[in-house]
Amino acid sequence: MDTTSGGAIRYLARPGQALAAHLRGVAERAARFAVEASGGAELESAARAGGLLHDLGKYRAEFQEYIRGHRAKGEATWHKQAGAAKAADARRWDISLAIAGHHGGLPDIEGWKTLVAGPGGRDVATTVWANAVADCPELGAPIGALRSTDKPALELWTRLLFSCLVDADWLDSSAAERSAAGRAPLTFCTDLGAEGRLTDVLSYVAARSAQCKDERVRACRADVLQAAVAAAQNVPGLFSMTVPTGGGKTLSALAFALSHAAQHGLRRVIYVAPYLSIIEQNAAVIREAMGGERLPAGFVLEQHSLSEPEAIPGQEEFTDARARLAENWDAPVVVTTNVQFFESLFASKPGRCRKIHNIARSVVILDECQTLPPELVAPTCRMLEDFARLTACTVVLCTATQPAWERSDALPEGLTSVREIVPASLRLFERLRRVRVTWPREPGAKEEAWNWPRVAARMTEGKARSLCIVNTRSAAREAFAALRQLWLVSEDTFHLSTYMCPQHRRRIVRECVARLRDGRPCLLVSTQCIEAGVDIDFPLVLRELGPLESIVQAAGRCNREGLLIGPDRGPGGQVVVFESEGRRMPPGWYRLGRDKVAEALTAGSVPDIDDPESMRAYFRRLYRSGDTDQHGIDGLRNSLNFPEVATKYRLITDDSMSVVVRGWSAEQRTIDTLLAVLRADRSLAAFRALAPYQVNLRASEIAVLGGALDDRTISGVTICDAPYDEDLGLMIGGAPGPLVV
Repeated sequence: MDTTSGGAIRYLARPGQALAAHLRGVAERAARFAVEASGGAELESAARAGGLLHDLGKYRAEFQEYIRGHRAKGEATWHKQAGAAKAADARRWDISLAIAGHHGGLPDIEGWKTLVAGPGGRDVATTVWANAVADCPELGAPIGALRSTDKPALELWTRLLFSCLVDADWLDSSAAERSAAGRAPLTFCTDLGAEGRLTDVLSYVAARSAQCKDERVRACRADVLQAAVAAAQNVPGLFSMTVPTGGGKTLSALAFALSHAAQHGLRRVIYVAPYLSIIEQNAAVIREAMGGERLPAGFVLEQHSLSEPEAIPGQEEFTDARARLAENWDAPVVVTTNVQFFESLFASKPGRCRKIHNIARSVVILDECQTLPPELVAPTCRMLEDFARLTACTVVLCTATQPAWERSDALPEGLTSVREIVPASLRLFERLRRVRVTWPREPGAKEEAWNWPRVAARMTEGKARSLCIVNTRSAAREAFAALRQLWLVSEDTFHLSTYMCPQHRRRIVRECVARLRDGRPCLLVSTQCIEAGVDIDFPLVLRELGPLESIVQAAGRCNREGLLIGPDRGPGGQVVVFESEGRRMPPGWYRLGRDKVAEALTAGSVPDIDDPESMRAYFRRLYRSGDTDQHGIDGLRNSLNFPEVATKYRLITDDSMSVVVRGWSAEQRTIDTLLAVLRADRSLAAFRALAPYQVNLRASEIAVLGGALDDRTISGVTICDAPYDEDLGLMIGGAPGPLVV
């Protein structure tokens, strides 16, 4: 019973909520999540047991005194240990680990053993058990046996169970708090309505197709869409979608996802991309294609550093609502980053893991999947395959440059049973060939390395509309200096690199797009930051020799619309790959990728960027050259070392930090206003408003800046007062000198 004969609540979970009611509420929510995630009775039973046991320690007299304000914090607040011990004694390691981690995070094995055997564990479980069962009889139900003790299977099973438990606990607690405060429950749109949304998408595609002037492109896009809808009939699992630039990849992938979800009862579509430029561009297309303003509030959740809370009409708590969606992804469509998606699958903390059960039984579109760091490919493939198998989740590897993640001698841990959505018989790459590529070291050629004046001279030929992409930020500045020295009309020349904040880069891209559209001169020097997700179209692209996937992405910025036709009626776009005199190169896998291309050229084997098999062969050579599980993550998972797995699986290294630039004169007033807002209101919205004015710096660059970094940090944001150049961005080491070669 929850109350004494006098009506007072005997055992409290928190002020105003009976402990037994909380245990039952969490158990039922967790069990429902488990059924929705796996459709299986085993996970349902485990989740219900975890929900009932997770706060067993709150039956301690010390905790009840604390919750009523009669005892200070400290050991009195311990409560997870007893439930973890009870589950461990039933040999349910999965339930025990999930309970042990529901505050603080999943432990490693030694930490878990210490917690179970230490104070607040078995001793408390034994002491409170009789009173607990009397108060909440469901606790006395027997716990079924563990279905498997295989470590890899147990690790992922525990993650999924942990996600169900954490989300259920937080939701039940939030509901109780809102009820106690007299606030209405938060309501959300959770129905994908896949069939209706598919109809909207197909109508949208038809309307866009009618606007396309190139009959060849229209035909290819129609073939891709037809293949996508046909492939949706296949059972859930692993798919690839290999489509060249301009082939309608995003909308066809969305049509596949909606048709597939409708036929197999999948719950949501999750679109994942590596860069904000891709996400911002495609999120707008996804919204518009599925209904635009007709979509219910909260139907599409964008979760990334630049996303803003979505206003939900009629609810003053819209910020709370969106924060909830961002935490557990309980939305029909989620648009997010590689970092959010992949690092959540390998996380150990409750906040990050809370969404995992909602990834289950979804269609996940991994756009530009080749951008995943090669040192993480092996554990990523293993996680994706195991997750798809356990949860009936469908994963689509969507790119023009498939990274050869299938199992092979180069990648023994690779994926099995990956089905290609677009058949090779459609000859898409041949039909959509837009560029001719000139390579250094081609057979018979005596090509010398280029200096930057030569690069500048090549860029300014003809109508002076060209793009040059180089491998390093220092090379970009030197090439830009040479260009400025040769082409004296400064308003025609532009520079892009990650020394410039996102707002600055967007401004440059918009100006370049407008110039190209109007036929005006436009000369742009950039690092790789322009290679994926930037919708820009140059007739000539120069690319410093680098990894093959980067060269292919660079070619995607050339003749994108296919309107340029060569003298022989062939492709009219020109891509020139050159070797620079300095040959500076980012280290690690980037350098390895460049070396693989150089080795092939030296051997007389010229890569074919329009042949998907040539791309796969390149990736297989690349994977043989390094360790695709560089951090030993698979071994850590097998040993159930959850915290170390989370530490090692990082798409962005920890030696970098973001700084807000203050020296950009064009936006300094706006930046200072936002900083003032952040000082007054340290909200998530205020923090996100500053994201477009941040630059990521490595530890070595931070050391050079020294005193230029403000010693005050506002909500985790460091302010940088180093000079900021209107063309080049943040100046490391002081203001720029004259632009000389």
